[in-house]
Amino acid sequence: MHSSWIFKPKYGADIYKKVLRQFVNEFLSWFENGIDWHTTALKDGWVEMQASCDGGGSLEYYAETCFSDTLLTGTDLTEHMMILLVEAGIANKCDVESLDDGNPSQEYSLEDVDICQVIAALSEQDTNVYSPYGSKCWVHPVSAGPGKTVDILDALLTLQAA
Repeated sequence: MHSSWIFKPKYGADIYKKVLRQFVNEFLSWFENGIDWHTTALKDGWVEMQASCDGGGSLEYYAETCFSDTLLTGTDLTEHMMILLVEAGIANKCDVESLDDGNPSQEYSLEDVDICQVIAALSEQDTNVYSPYGSKCWVHPVSAGPGKTVDILDALLTLQAA
């Protein structure tokens, strides 16, 4: 299986790679399941993230959505810059009782958060996240609204090579 996402980041590569690395390796478990991923700079500030099974394991697919209810740690929020996901409103608020004083506090989880939501949170406003597959492309607007699939076959068949 191979997937790709094309997006225009609003942060530098050091920031968006740090957030993506933590999300895919720790919350989606890609690293431990042999999923290889990388980013490639495209033109005009756009970036492509690609993910694929490395072929060495028994996996034929991988999750793009976090199913873990593990709470974000202070290190996640600061060192791994996951605070950007909290600020973007995609991290889930969880009311938990503090072990120190018994008072409730708010913690955050990434349960049910999809990789596209993370990429959108790292992208410039009023752009889209594109995820092409075959003759279709899933398009997720960054600023508002749900994503949708568009058929790009007509555009591909009418494309004239120079």
